[in-house]
Amino acid sequence: MYLTKDEERMYNGEHGEVVEKAIKIIVKVGEALGADRLVQVSHAHISGVSYFNIGDEGLELLRDLRDKGARVQVYTTANPYSLAGLGLYKEKEIREKQLEIIKILTDIGVDSQSFTCIPYRLRKPGLGEHLAWAESSAVIYANSVIGAKTNREGGLIALMAAIIGRTYYAGMHLDSERVAKIVIIPKFEIDSILVASLLGLYIGRISKTIPYIKARFRTQSGIVLDIMIRNMLASIASTSDIPLAIIDGITPKGTYSVEEEERIEIDRKDIEEHIHYCDSDTLLLGCPHIELHELQYILDYSNMRSLMNYGVKRILVTMPKIPLNAEVNEIIQKIREKFKISVEIFPGACAVVSNLSMLGFSVIATPHGKALHYLPSLAGVKACPINV
Repeated sequence: MYLTKDEERMYNGEHGEVVEKAIKIIVKVGEALGADRLVQVSHAHISGVSYFNIGDEGLELLRDLRDKGARVQVYTTANPYSLAGLGLYKEKEIREKQLEIIKILTDIGVDSQSFTCIPYRLRKPGLGEHLAWAESSAVIYANSVIGAKTNREGGLIALMAAIIGRTYYAGMHLDSERVAKIVIIPKFEIDSILVASLLGLYIGRISKTIPYIKARFRTQSGIVLDIMIRNMLASIASTSDIPLAIIDGITPKGTYSVEEEERIEIDRKDIEEHIHYCDSDTLLLGCPHIELHELQYILDYSNMRSLMNYGVKRILVTMPKIPLNAEVNEIIQKIREKFKISVEIFPGACAVVSNLSMLGFSVIATPHGKALHYLPSLAGVKACPINV
């Protein structure tokens, strides 16, 4: 692999042990994937920050990197942490280790106000901008909606890229790899978060390569459209390793090409084939994270009446670390008083990467495909689809 003079100095250890280790990892991965050089990135995003995910081994690695002087060289954000980071577990050791992970990451330069799976809301990348992002839902959104360029990195690779400010020049960084070969045509209108999610889960299951999706959404712009697109993409990334999905009329032109080899039409019954409905009095919102204006939309009174019909008594909301404004607080208070539904906000956290069974949960309702896919395997609870 060709390295610039500065990269050669990194590789030879002239910038310290941690930088040397980081660039050698990136080079090795790049060579395995056929990269002939590195590319500078402007934003790295790290996943795997929940203690329930990385355990003592991951924590020890982070300690070692920090103690040896690790420091990120580009703007770096991180995924949400587990609910232990908010002090919700009785086990003191779990709480302390989660807080230590957060502190180490901020010590090495990760934005302390990040800890979200929607880093493009903190800093929106430019068209064609090279990134080194982990977190599958953020990667597929950046590539598919923004037109930025990032591979679907593992958390460690994204961290190494943050330390050297570079990643390997292969995969989604190359225009030649951003090619859709399967055209997918849903024969129904996407009219809710759940329907968008179920479609995404199905597309992820049947697609072995980048899909070109010709979908009809109930609305053509605004909050509702973006929520549905984000949930569809996050769901695709949950049931596949696809980093890019071309959405007709959404994905910026010039950032992809289409070489159709297969065409698939999808009926509504197809997307419901793998879904088993159940009941839960607890609803999870925010997977991926939702923002204040999106929460206001979802907590609309008409939706609340619908949720009451499902028997929902408690709503858990995971979202970025931003203070609630007066309007949202007023909405939440009215919901508590009028509908007798509890609304709990968990900023900077993620329910999916938390052991919810340890908190007494057994069944969680959610409209989010990503949560439906991961809650049973990662959080230890049954997941129920709910139409929101």
